[in-house]
Amino acid sequence: ADLPADSIQLVPTRDRAAVSEMLTMTDTIDVIVPRGGKGLVGLVQREARVPVFAHLEGIVHIYVDAKADPDLARRVVLNAKTRRTGICGAAECLLIHRDLAATLGADLICDLLNAGVEVRADADLATIPGTVPATAEDWGREYLDSIIAARVVADVDEAIAHIRQYGSQHTDCILTEDPEAVARFFERLD
Repeated sequence: ADLPADSIQLVPTRDRAAVSEMLTMTDTIDVIVPRGGKGLVGLVQREARVPVFAHLEGIVHIYVDAKADPDLARRVVLNAKTRRTGICGAAECLLIHRDLAATLGADLICDLLNAGVEVRADADLATIPGTVPATAEDWGREYLDSIIAARVVADVDEAIAHIRQYGSQHTDCILTEDPEAVARFFERLD
């Protein structure tokens, strides 16, 4: 973008006093993007005098639509949960279109189980051996661990309603080859 090389800088410190100082440097710093856990983000939200991009929780949803590419869905879901389970960008809830529950949905659950992920499944998926029955507390929960909640939904609208109720507006994903479902998902979620 032809920006100066120093226009974006990484400050490699874990020193909270240094972070607190940077949060007040309104004449020097244009914006801060904190990378860290809840303690750091909470500090930033409390003390910032400069603009920040900060988000406290990452309840990441993946909705696998009826028209999802099966191979792509299997790769994305497994990577989204297992690559780094302890970060706010890791998948925490898998929503599966009801038409896929017994086929691709079961494959997704088995892939996760085989990778060592605990799957807390709703009644429609709890028949898959190795899953744990989900409870009301599993929806809207950030695990930051090798645990994921999984639920069957009727369609993209039910997925959107679930995400609106339980999401944190951090990151949500739709896997589909249907451009209308994509448009609907992006129009109705932040």
